[in-house]
Order: sequence, then structure tokens, then C-alpha cells
Amino acid sequence: MPVRQKNSRTSVALAMGSLGAMGLFLGLLACDMNLPKPPPDLFYKYQTIPLGKGPMHLVALDLNRDGAPDLVSADSISNSLTVVLGSGNGSFKSPYSIPVFKEPTVVAHGDLNGDGIPDLIANSRGENCLTLLLGTGDGTFQRPRKLTTGRVPLNVILDDFNGDGRSDLAVSLAFNKLEIYRGNGQAEFIKVNEYTTGSRSFSGVAEDFNQDGHRDLALAVNSSGASSVRVFLGDGKGGFRQSLRLLDGLRPLMAITKDMNGDGKIDLLVSAGHQDNLFVLLSNGDGTFQKEIPFAGGGGPLALAAEDFNADGRMDVAVANSRGSGFSIVIRNPDGGFHFPTRDYVTGGTPLALVSADFNGDGMMDVAVSSQTDRTLEVYLQRRVFKSKQNVNLKIRAGREVFSSD
Repeated sequence: MPVRQKNSRTSVALAMGSLGAMGLFLGLLACDMNLPKPPPDLFYKYQTIPLGKGPMHLVALDLNRDGAPDLVSADSISNSLTVVLGSGNGSFKSPYSIPVFKEPTVVAHGDLNGDGIPDLIANSRGENCLTLLLGTGDGTFQRPRKLTTGRVPLNVILDDFNGDGRSDLAVSLAFNKLEIYRGNGQAEFIKVNEYTTGSRSFSGVAEDFNQDGHRDLALAVNSSGASSVRVFLGDGKGGFRQSLRLLDGLRPLMAITKDMNGDGKIDLLVSAGHQDNLFVLLSNGDGTFQKEIPFAGGGGPLALAAEDFNADGRMDVAVANSRGSGFSIVIRNPDGGFHFPTRDYVTGGTPLALVSADFNGDGMMDVAVSSQTDRTLEVYLQRRVFKSKQNVNLKIRAGREVFSSD
């Protein structure tokens, strides 16, 4: 009897345990049913294009002035730029390569010589210089020119810093320096100022943050001991003074500008290495910013683009996730926060560069992302999931019917 009693109690305990486990499972299942849904599937992969070795940076611009966005990739290991001309219908022509000086990791674009034709500038980390490429207007370029800089240029920003209507340059160096070069309007530059940044900066932007009519700079400064977004206010004569340090200790990697809340003031959007976060810093319009709004992208967030991807009147974010082997779309909520989970898209692996433009002329913003692992450029076009006034008007003018789906 004692033995039977013991077995009986054990059986009851096991039965109760099984019921408890089943209840826990059913509870978890019920919780899963209430998990937030990801955003709609907005994009589909349209084309894959080969690049050179080590693609690090990507820009979209109209090189041949046909009204269609083209793409340029900085290929660091190949020591080249890859140019891909767009057809305007979402497809791109065969790429061609331009040799540049050693180890380009970023490429900027603008008008260096005042002829109205887009030009390119690439840094050369391996030769302490910049490569200047003057455009011909048909998508090709003149022979490369060399501009010697300080040691290990990491980033280049092209803008008019002294208000003379000519393009100037801001070049960040690996050893805590920022160099300012004044342009003469003929693709010639002379160094006029140098500033301390506190650490290396791989990314920066020019904008008028305090609305005084002068161009300012914001640099994403990244190192283990001195990381922050540093704001340098311009004096309109080519000089700058450091005014703010934002996101101290959060390892900012990339920074872009966009009016994120529609108030007419240019805000900052930053990806950071600390806990794989993204941040929005809303501008007060006087050179200062409100407290950062953090939100999540994916693993290893790096390159960013901000557009209204779902046609709801609010700026959303596309981010290349270097460890996640893809990019994410983060939708902004009506309350100003961001939707989680994200909608993720798998790419060729280790995406470090991403841009957004309307590649097929349908009024919706598309995405292009380059991947280091398989050395490809992937073009993602938007599906017609939402119907906006912009799209309706565009299609009515084109004499075609508009379709949308939920």
C-alpha cells in the first residue's frame, strides 16, 4: 500500500504538471496571437547588379540629366567607383567602373566647376587625398584629378560654406581633425581652416541648423573614448565653432538630415553602435535639439534613408543592417514614435550602403542597397499597397487607372 500510494501521488503530480505546462503553452499561444503585426510588405526585389570589391557607400543622382536617378558605389577594395545609369522605368543599364585613388569609402556629388553638370568626389584613405571627377553630362567623366589632404581622409562634405556661390569642402580625418577647403569655382581648392573633432568621423552632414542663412555641420564622431554627434555652427565666411555634443557615449555611426515632423526645421537622424539603436533628434530651429527619440532597426544599423514610404504623411526610415544581412523599414506612428516590429528584407549579405529614390517614376520612393558579401547592388521597388493623393494625381495625368490594396 505505501508503494501504491506513492505512485498514485506521483501520477497526480505528473498530471497536474502536464496540465500546468499545457496551460502555459496555451497562454503563450494566446499571447502570440496578440503580438503587434509588422508593417505591410512594401517592396519587392526588381534587379541585382554586380559591383566592385568592397562596396562601402552609395549615392543616387541624375548624372546624364535624363530625369532618371542613377547610382554610384564607392568600392574600397577595387579602388574604383561603379556607375549604374537608370532607365527611368526601375531598371538599370550595365554598370561601368571608374578607377580612383586607393581605398575610396565615400562618394559625394555636386557641381565643382559651376557648369551645371553633376560631379563626383571620392575620398582615398590609402593615399591621403580626394579624387575629383568632373562630369561631362552624359554619365561619363573627365580624367580624375587629385586633391591632397591630411592623413587618412574618412569623409567629405560638399557645400558652399562662405556664401560665394562656389562649392567648398569639409574633410574629416582619422586623427581627430576636420579640414575646410575653399573652392574657386573651377574645381580647385585651398585649405583655409582646421578644427579638432575629438575622434574619427565617418559620416557628417551640412545644413543650416540655426536658420541664420549660414551652413553648419554635424559630424558623427565615433570611438570607444569619445563618441557623440558634434555640431559646428558656421559663420558664413567659411569658419565654424563647435556648439553642441549630442548622444554622448552612444557610438553614432551615420547621420542624415530630414524634416521628420513637418515643422519646417531640419532634424537629425542617427544610427548608433550602442545597443543597435536609431535616434531622431528634432531641431528647435536655433541650433539646439530636443531630447533624442530612440527606436530599433535591426542588427548593426548603419546607412539610413528617411521618406514617407507608406503615404500617410509621416516620415519613415529605411536602415541597412550590417549584421542582419538585410534592410528594415520602420514606420512612424501618429504619436511620433516608431512601429515595432519592423518589416525586414534579406539582401546579399553585409549591407553597408543604402539610398532611396523614385527609380521608376511612379511617385513612390524605392530603395537600393549594396552588399559587401556578394558585391552586388539590389534595387527594390515599391508595391502599390497604399494610394496617396500624389500617386492618384500622377496616374490621372498619365491617363492610367490607379490600383491599390490593403
